[in-house]
Formats: sequence, C-alpha cells, structure tokens
Amino acid sequence: MNAIFKPNRPLSLVHKALAAIIFIAFSVFAPAWAAGDHGAEAPAAASAVTSPRINSHSELFELVGVVDNGEMKIYLDRYASNEPVTDAKIEVEAGTAKGAATPQADGSYSFKHELLAQPGTLSVSFVVAAGKDTDLLAGDLVITDPHADDDHAGETRPWLRWAAYVGAALLLVALAAVAWRMRRRTGFAGLMAAGLLALGTAAPWDAQAGPGHDHGGEATPAAGGNAPQRLGDGGVFLPKASQRQLGVRTLVAEEASLPTTVELTGRVVLDSNAGGKVQPTQAGRIEAGPRGLPQLGQAVRKGEVLALVRASSNAIERANQQAQSAELNASLTLAVRRVERLQQLEGTVPQKDIEAARSDVTSLQQRAAAVAGSVSATESLRAPVSGVIAAASVVAGQVVNAGDLLFEIVDPTRMSVEANAFDAALSGNIASASASAAPGTSVPLQFVGAGNSLREGAIPLVFRTVPGKTALLLSINQPVKVTVQTKSQVKGFAVPTSAVVKNASNQDMVWVHTGAELFAPRTVRQLPLDGSTVAIVDGLKAGDRVVTQGAPLVNQVR
Repeated sequence: MNAIFKPNRPLSLVHKALAAIIFIAFSVFAPAWAAGDHGAEAPAAASAVTSPRINSHSELFELVGVVDNGEMKIYLDRYASNEPVTDAKIEVEAGTAKGAATPQADGSYSFKHELLAQPGTLSVSFVVAAGKDTDLLAGDLVITDPHADDDHAGETRPWLRWAAYVGAALLLVALAAVAWRMRRRTGFAGLMAAGLLALGTAAPWDAQAGPGHDHGGEATPAAGGNAPQRLGDGGVFLPKASQRQLGVRTLVAEEASLPTTVELTGRVVLDSNAGGKVQPTQAGRIEAGPRGLPQLGQAVRKGEVLALVRASSNAIERANQQAQSAELNASLTLAVRRVERLQQLEGTVPQKDIEAARSDVTSLQQRAAAVAGSVSATESLRAPVSGVIAAASVVAGQVVNAGDLLFEIVDPTRMSVEANAFDAALSGNIASASASAAPGTSVPLQFVGAGNSLREGAIPLVFRTVPGKTALLLSINQPVKVTVQTKSQVKGFAVPTSAVVKNASNQDMVWVHTGAELFAPRTVRQLPLDGSTVAIVDGLKAGDRVVTQGAPLVNQVR
C-alpha cells in the first residue's frame, strides 16, 4: 500500500479534495446500495413469533385459545385451581363462524374455520357447559399478517435505489473528468487508490442489511415463541400445554386469622395404654407358638400365644434336679406303702395316722411333679395387648435370658410423641399441635400434659396421636418436628409448604398466576402452621392465585 501512495510528485490540493469527495460519496451511498434489493439470495431473517392467542376468564373458568393455520386449540381450566376441564361442551362464535369445539385426546378442544387463517380482528365468544356450571367467555382475537413487515420494508426501497443510482452516476462523471485532466499516471493511480481505500472503509457500512435481509450465516431466531421462557421482569411465560405437563395447580389466597406457632424437636414413643412388650421370666430356648413365630407388621390379639420358652440349665443344675427328683420318688414309694399297711390295720390304728400318711403321699407327689417339671419347664409368651408387631428379635431355637425384650406390640393408630420445650409458659398456651416426619406430611396430635421436672434443661411435653390413618405415618423412636399452634393469632394466608421455593438470593418466594399463561415471582415472609401448611404474613394480597403444585418446576424455567 505504501508503494501505491508514493507518487513522483506530491498531490495537489485538487487531488486531495477529490479523494475526500470519493470517500464521502462511498460512505453516504453504501448504505443505500445495501438497503436495495438483493434478489432471492438474501434469506429473510427468521423469527419465532408467538401464535395468535385469545384468553378470557370468569370466577369459574379460564380459557386460552391458540390459533395456528386456521385451527384454534382451546384449553379450558378451573379458574381457582387451574385444574383442566376435559368433559365440557364449548360453543364457539368467531365473527360469522359458528360451531362446537371438538374434544381432543390431550384434554384440549379444537375449532377449525377458514376465518381463523385470515388477518384481522375477530370478536370471539365461548359458551361453556361443564356439569352443572355454565358460563359465557368472550374476547378479541387479533390475527396478524406474517408478511406485513416485509411488504412495508419493500415500500421504502425504490427511493433508496434511485438515490444510489444517481450518486453512482455523478461519481463516475467526476472520475472521468479528473482522468482527462490528469497527465501523469502516478497521480491518477494515487487518486484511484484513495477511492479504493474509501470503498474499503465503506464496506462495513454495506454489511448492515436493511429490514428483512441477511447477508450470510444462519439467522438467529428472535425471542418469543410458544415455548416456556423467563421474561425480562423475572416472570415466566408458560403455555397452557406446558402447565398441564408440569401439573401446575393454584389456590386463591384468602386472608384469615391464623395461630402463631412454635417448632419443637420430638420423638415418637410407645403409648403405655395402647402398646406392650413381651419378655420371658426364665432363660431358655425359643420354640414357635401355634401360629408360628410372629413377623413384623403382623396383627395379634390380646392373650394370643406368640412363642414358647423351654427352660434350659447347665449339667450340674440338671444333675441336682434329677437327684432331687429321684429322692422324692423314693420317698413317695415308701409313703404309698405305709398308707397301704395302715389301711389294712384300719380299726386297730387311729384314723388320724392313716390321714397323715395319705397327706404325706399327696405332698410328695406334688413335690416330685414340680421338680420333674422344672427340668423341662415351658413358658408361654402371650400378647399383652392387641395390635401389630413393631419389633421382633427372635428365631426358632434361639437361647434367651430372663428379661430380654423379644416382641414389641403397638397400636398404629395410637402412639405418643415426646417433645422438649424451653419455655415454661408454652404448656399453658397450646391450642393444637401436629407432628411432621417428612416435608409435606402432618399428623394431628392431642396435648396430654407436661412434666414437672426438667430433662436436659427442657420441659418434656407429651402428645398423643389422634386416632386415624394419618398416625400410620409415624414409627416408634422416629424423630419428628412438632409444630405447636398457640392461642395467639396473626393475619396471613395459609398455603401448602410446597408453594414456597427459593429464589436466586435464597429468599422465600411463591409464584403467582397473574395471567392465563403468565406467572410472577413474589418474595414472601412465612411462618409455619403445621408440617404441611405455612402462613404467608407478607408478600401476598387477597385474591392472588398462588401456585401450590409444580412451583419448583416453574422456578426452573429459564
């Protein structure tokens, strides 16, 4: 390039001015050429445009209609719960088009008409009948022309093309005049080099295509479309089809006076009036009962024989027992013979001697039987209460000691929970309580009483489960979280614990269903009510539709 710009003589002021004119001309008219027609080789930029939609709602229903290629796909849900309504009858009136929507296999409804493929605005009404509920929903449907932007862009091109042609002609005339006047080839080469430099400088301007045009590479789709996406304000656009896939459900928030709560750490224990333990009173070997050895979870009745314990002893004890038994049997034989002799002399010997001899025989028989039985004594282990086997630690033939815990029987509908409270006044301010072994579970409890002696610096509180199936969620010795509702009240909104999620700043938040397909995040302040419900005391207002099911999935939309 330096060789090109090294003429034999310096350029005059005219030459320099002409080079500046060429630079300015290319800079000004290059965009005009770029904005002109480029033929079929310039592909139009793709854009992911959201399908035309209509939505309407009442106190009963919420309806969304999505139009594609002359077909409207209708989604009908309950307004309060967002539960799909799949068994309704929907009559549609869109301008001059009338008819009934056809139920589809995915739970939606379809309505087809050629008017739905024509650009314009239609007033659409829906008559919905679902069971005993009937409602009228209406709205305006705007169907845009997808080629409207291209036509508008084409209208602005002719004057730009003519301006480019006129500018190019003037530029060529100026160059021809200068070439005629210039005598030295070097000066003309320098001038042309300046023109090429101006053209190269203007090239980046030419890369900026006009509306609806592209000059290479794959077009990047614009934001939007029918897919779930996070909006600029932090909200979420979630189409009805995606809502059904994620199982999104809502609850209309209602403000109420809710009890303040205290959370305690507790443990499930055996109810002394509804459970029992089975222990042997002697050492021995386990033998199965009439129904075999009971298994975990097996139901048993009070007084039923669960197992047998056959007494066992060492060799010395067994030998002593056998020797004592032999001695008693010998004495018994002599006593029987003495009674027989006295009976033969009856009338000659006093009757009292005969009765004494008979009494000795009876006593020796009982003693011999007791000693003989102790060698192979058997103890029957019976169920002290009716219930189910909660613990079993024996097998047939196992040797156990006196006092070993072999079986534990509980009534699964009646168990106790012990919790430790560090506030002595709490026991007098309890309105209700519940136990939670896992998030989202809650077992109602009845307050029984409080201990008067401290245990590890805390006051033990005893609760009893309310009879019912919810008590089946608890197991003996299981740690639980006890939520105590006091008699004090606070204003708030009761929502399930599943509705509360964390935002990027690790703050508690809920998702509010602000539109048919729009969700907005709300930062809230919560207080626990029980294991499955919390009270939102700040961040909500009455009438908000809070997402109670599927909130974590909505929170993951990006």
